[in-house]
Amino acid sequence: MFLYNNPLVQNLAKLMGFIMEGIYWVFSHMGIVNIGICIIVFTIVIRMLLLPMQVKQQKFSKLNAIMSPEIKAIQEKYKGKKDQESQMKQQAETKEVYAKYGTSPTGSCLQLLIQMPILFALYAVIRDIPGYVRSVHTAYENFIIKLTTAQVDEYFGSKAILGKSYVKGKLSGAQLSKGQISNCIQAMTGTGTSGKTLSLAHHHTVAQLLANVKGAAAATIKDLNIFCGLIIGDSPSKNIGKFSTASIGIIIAALALPILSGVFQFISVQLTTRMNKNAQTADMPGMGGSMKVMNFIMPIFSVYMCYILPVGIGIYWCAGSLVMMVQQLCINKYLDKKGMDAIIEENRKKAAKKAERKKARKGIYRENVLDAAQNKAKASDDTAMSAADKEAKVQKAKEAAAKKEGSLASKANLVSDFNKKNN
Repeated sequence: MFLYNNPLVQNLAKLMGFIMEGIYWVFSHMGIVNIGICIIVFTIVIRMLLLPMQVKQQKFSKLNAIMSPEIKAIQEKYKGKKDQESQMKQQAETKEVYAKYGTSPTGSCLQLLIQMPILFALYAVIRDIPGYVRSVHTAYENFIIKLTTAQVDEYFGSKAILGKSYVKGKLSGAQLSKGQISNCIQAMTGTGTSGKTLSLAHHHTVAQLLANVKGAAAATIKDLNIFCGLIIGDSPSKNIGKFSTASIGIIIAALALPILSGVFQFISVQLTTRMNKNAQTADMPGMGGSMKVMNFIMPIFSVYMCYILPVGIGIYWCAGSLVMMVQQLCINKYLDKKGMDAIIEENRKKAAKKAERKKARKGIYRENVLDAAQNKAKASDDTAMSAADKEAKVQKAKEAAAKKEGSLASKANLVSDFNKKNN
């Protein structure tokens, strides 16, 4: 919950909520009122907005595949050398390799760090569409206020939803407060703002609620929530759990969604692996086997998550994986057509411009200070050496003068020697 309560994620989620609301507005004016379709279009829009980051990430992966042998050779060269000088040389040579290709060790990590809060915000919006799309919230509100007292007790009669003061048989939908209505909506969508997920009372599903409530408001909620026979707020596991009462079509749809998510995830992973088959991880002993295991674990994990999470999340997961596959193929084709030599040259130019901008921001003052400090240190060393040389020269001059016949220094030495002998 910390990630979703983070201010950055919350602000991004609000921004994406406006995008989702715009998509819903367009489709509703076209006579299409369905959250599932809105989720698919919303996922495509966000993935297209993230396309520049994915291009950079895929470009780095290709460059990494080329750089990997050179970096590995440097690591082998300094293997077992732990002294400071060797470590500094290794770092310098590694840095030269990255500079040669116009990139940096953090080239891929930075893109992932930027995308992470965006993806968390995307998930938050899809998880709680009524909380971010006013029109959908209003439709849910109109549905709940039409409920009878018996219906409120049957489907929302819980202190977790209606509060500690709830008493059975006392409240109809029209008598619920705004806070209680909000909790009822969260129970229908399987979300919660208090840190725990709300659900309908007496283990009911949204499908059962919609089947037993009639009227125009109920028909609107059905149009909003039913996608391929499945309720957006229910998980496939709930539909399959009602095997005895569910139709064959619903069971097939409930099974198809998580299976499709696993298939798309598997194809996406295989595409990534083939595009970067010469990457650094393939050159490291033991890493190849680990990556192969992960390539199978991730699709299985995807199947499991889409089986237990609401259908809306599964739709997003499948749509996102499918869009990413198409993007991967298009980006790879574009990069192959462009050629690695052109990409490397382009990276070098960008790196040079970036260095110039960095230098301009810091200004030349810092460099002048460093130069002055270096010149001062050098001058200090020169002065110290000059003083030592001067002292040596004076001593040599004294010795030479003492040896010269007829000089005052030689006479002074004679007198000194005579005194020493007499004493």
